[in-house]
Amino acid sequence: MSRSSDTWCIIGAGMGGKGLVAELGTAGIRLHVHDIDEMQIAGMREAGGLHVEGRDANFAPTALATTDLAAAVQGTSVILISTYGNAHPAVARMLAPLLVDGQTIVLIQGHFAGSLAFRAALDAAGCRANVNVGDMDAYPYMLTVKAPDRVLMTSTKEAWSLAAYPASSSTAIMDRIGSAFPGMRAAPNLLHTAFNDLGGLFHVAGMITNVAMVETPGAYNFYANNMVPSVCRLIEKLDQERVAAAQAYSVVVPNVRDWLVETYALQHPTLEQSLQEMAVTHYRYAPAPKSLSHRYLVQDVACDLVPMAELSRAAGISTPAMDAAIGMANALTGRDFIAEGRNMQSLGLEGKSVEEIVADISA
Repeated sequence: MSRSSDTWCIIGAGMGGKGLVAELGTAGIRLHVHDIDEMQIAGMREAGGLHVEGRDANFAPTALATTDLAAAVQGTSVILISTYGNAHPAVARMLAPLLVDGQTIVLIQGHFAGSLAFRAALDAAGCRANVNVGDMDAYPYMLTVKAPDRVLMTSTKEAWSLAAYPASSSTAIMDRIGSAFPGMRAAPNLLHTAFNDLGGLFHVAGMITNVAMVETPGAYNFYANNMVPSVCRLIEKLDQERVAAAQAYSVVVPNVRDWLVETYALQHPTLEQSLQEMAVTHYRYAPAPKSLSHRYLVQDVACDLVPMAELSRAAGISTPAMDAAIGMANALTGRDFIAEGRNMQSLGLEGKSVEEIVADISA
């Protein structure tokens, strides 16, 4: 693993970014941390890093915590982006003039075809640096932010995947960062990581069916309160459409129950039982959404359900459950997630056949 002579940059210092700081910083990687929000990095700057509970090492130092993106990126070899998927194009535009040859960029997580969307935004912004761009199909850690300078790390996923665009650069990225993420494995191409991203199905189903819980005062556990039998039936309908679409693109993915076994070692007779156990083990302390502007809805509809439904249509696969979920999200928020999300045009796939899409993404 890279040590203090090598510097990595983490862009986005919310819960996800702080989890990366905790894990990588305690492992000895020299870190720069950036966020556009001063409040997200002030605690780390004052403390010189993060206090970490739940790990053998109790402090993760940061060499720099700043709102200055140019300063954060300068002199770094690896750039880990932990922002909302909706923000990926904007981050790419800001990074475009700052990147240099040889840097590795990884979206954690990428959501559906994140590397494709990110590289398209870099190209549109005139980036000429020779960089590798990849994304993970899941965020690896479960944690709680206890204070601006303190996190509690609880557990780590059993397994997750990384792919790149173009696919031929995946090996280089795995060689570069793989030792820092022991549970990560290489996927053949972005379609595999895209169709393996199930978090959005859980999140969107739980949000659109429990709006009153979201919009009334009081804390709650997202999975314990929301994952009742009827919501689990909706998740399984969404999952059936995901699996069918993946098959149309020659991608074999586990169904939701098998995915829970592979990712969290959760195996019960029903989906509800597995998700209820997940609520009290892996996500016991996770804060639940209290607004429909939360990433569980706006990000996961725009960056997961929309592209999944769009690629399904291109393959002639019907997605009534996904279409209903997207329509409900539109109605609840007054937004048009198909227009603003990762549609075929924004991904550069408009008008392409299934065979052309597979050939492009597999290159």
